Amino acid sequence: MKPVVVYVHGAFISDSTWWWSFVAEKLRAHGIESRAVDLPSCGPAGPLGTLSDDVDAVRKVIADVATPVILVGHSYGGAVISAAAVDQPSVNHLVYISAVVPEGTSVVDCGFIPEDQVPELDIREDGTVSEGPQHFKSRVLESLPTPEMTEEAVSRLTRQSVASFTEIASGAAWRTVASSYIITQFDADVPVSAQRAHAARTGKVHEVPTNHFAHLERPDLVAEILLGIAAADTEATAAEAASA
Repeated sequence: MKPVVVYVHGAFISDSTWWWSFVAEKLRAHGIESRAVDLPSCGPAGPLGTLSDDVDAVRKVIADVATPVILVGHSYGGAVISAAAVDQPSVNHLVYISAVVPEGTSVVDCGFIPEDQVPELDIREDGTVSEGPQHFKSRVLESLPTPEMTEEAVSRLTRQSVASFTEIASGAAWRTVASSYIITQFDADVPVSAQRAHAARTGKVHEVPTNHFAHLERPDLVAEILLGIAAADTEATAAEAASA
C-alpha cells in the first residue's frame, strides 16, 4: 500500500491546497496521493485556534486517510507534525522543510524566528498577529519563478493566533518516528544556521538550492525527495508484511 503525503503549512498561510498543489501534481504523476491541511490557527481575524487545535486538525486528516502517512511540515508546521504524529502508528515518516523541530519549547522560544523580524509584527487585541503591513514574507516570495506566482502567494497570506506561537508542543514524535529534513540553502526568512540546528534532531538531511518556499520554487526537488521516502517506506512495509 502506497503512503499518502499529508502537508502541513507554515505560519500566516491560508488555502493550504494551493501552496502544496505544485508538489501534489508531481507526486500524483507517480501514483502518490497527498492532502493539505488548513490550520485553525490561521485566518483573517480572531478568535483563532491554538497549536493544540492545529494538532487536532492534522490528526483528523491522519485518521481519515487510514493508510500509511508521510507527514510534511513547512516552517511553523514542523511544531504541528511533531505533536500530531505522537502515538499515531500510521505515520511512517516526518519530513521537515525549513521547519521547527521542537524540543520542549514554543515556536517563539526555539531559536527559529530571526530577532529582526519581531519589530515588524502586528499584534492585535483579538489575539492574532501578522507580519505587519509589508508582510516580510512578501520579500521572500519575490524569488518565486514568476510574478504571477508571487502575486498568488502574497494574496494567500493571513493572520495567525499568538497562542499558536507561545504554546509548547505537546510531543516530539521525531524521537521515535523516522524523519528527514530539507534545508533551503538560500532562505531569506529562516537562517540556514537555525535550520541546521533543528535538522540535527532528524534522521536524514537533504539540501535544496531554494528560498524558504522550496515547494513553490522547486516542487520537482521536493517531490523527488518525497518519492524516494515513499519508495523506501513502501518497501519496508512490504518486507514487514512478508515476514509476519
